[in-house]
Amino acid sequence: MPDRIPDDLIALIDRFARIGATPGGGVRRLTGSAEDGAARALFADLAQARGARVAVDPVGNMFATFLTAPDATTTVLCGSHLDSQPTGGRFDGALGVLAALDGAAALFAQGIDAEHNLTVVNWTNEEGARFQPSLTGSSVFCGKYSADFALGLTDRAGVTMGDALGQIGWLGTGTPGLTPVHHLELHVEQGSVLEDSGVQIGAVTASWGVRKLTLAFTGAPSHTGPTAMHKRRDALRAAALAITRFHDRMQGETAQLHWSAARIVAEPDSPNVVAARVTVWFEIRNPDQQICTEVGDRFLRAIAADIDALGCGIEVVTDEARPGTALDPAGVRLTLEVCETLGLRATEMRTITGHDALALAAVMPSTLVFVPSVGGLSHCEDELTLPDDLRNGGAVIRETLRRLACPAEDAARARTDSG
Repeated sequence: MPDRIPDDLIALIDRFARIGATPGGGVRRLTGSAEDGAARALFADLAQARGARVAVDPVGNMFATFLTAPDATTTVLCGSHLDSQPTGGRFDGALGVLAALDGAAALFAQGIDAEHNLTVVNWTNEEGARFQPSLTGSSVFCGKYSADFALGLTDRAGVTMGDALGQIGWLGTGTPGLTPVHHLELHVEQGSVLEDSGVQIGAVTASWGVRKLTLAFTGAPSHTGPTAMHKRRDALRAAALAITRFHDRMQGETAQLHWSAARIVAEPDSPNVVAARVTVWFEIRNPDQQICTEVGDRFLRAIAADIDALGCGIEVVTDEARPGTALDPAGVRLTLEVCETLGLRATEMRTITGHDALALAAVMPSTLVFVPSVGGLSHCEDELTLPDDLRNGGAVIRETLRRLACPAEDAARARTDSG
């Protein structure tokens, strides 16, 4: 294990974990909440105290820039997100922001002779727990969504993301002010590939594809007592049937799939009224997005007659295809080289989950690095990455940042090594 990273990173993680802490050891920091605001304020204070200038853009993305190359107009972005799921863990997202802050601040304090500046990023609403879609801030930054679209997203109470961020004081007008040349992100794996193989670091090459399908099952409201059973058009019964059929069909498919029906909203949401509209969020994941599309189409065709027989209809609310995204091959090689230098076991791997690094890959070279998750657990209070693995990840990020900021120095080292 490298001894280059002190316990400062562990202390930072512990400090942020107290913001929105849950009884079971996790965190709840939904985008635009008071807890999100407190985490943002602490991040800004810590970055400024270490010498960074902080800017906030129109959707709340935060950029803490360390001028390691004051005369340059370029910068290396590094970070992740501070928002969480309702039952989030303390490492998901926060580790990437804090390892970037720890590494960039240390390099800035050393006075490295860099060609690029270093910008630590906190991307807004990566999780998509309160406002959908996820990866919102990074997707606005890379031009996939407009700021108006993102700010107009609403939660279940009808509050817009713009109003929520405005209420906690984290809507800005700034930009990084520099041209990004690379994006680097450290994240917990959220699976068990690294743990099962005994490997310490994952160099992510690409993501799986995913189809995110939101369906509304439509019926009619009526009294749950006197309404004759044969006259009911029960949307919740239709949704329940569809969910059961969905799981059965996915298990019967021959392709390698991960799937879920993880969220349901019933309207009018009264125990005495037959549900008139029930919305369900389905996901299908596979390394090949086309397979996700084909499997989803087969599911829709299979349930049509069953839902119609219940007197209900199906409305496709959203149908989002996210193809597998390739990450920068040079970044993968650099990650493996850094791990070899540090004496860490590393492997190439794919990610099943979405990350800001994947959104940024559309507009710049982007690199994603994984550290192990104990038991492969994530989005829950039991999420755990061990201290040694946290330090390993921090060491990889610091050294990778140094090499990205000083490409001429890294090229000279490579020539020496090859000679």
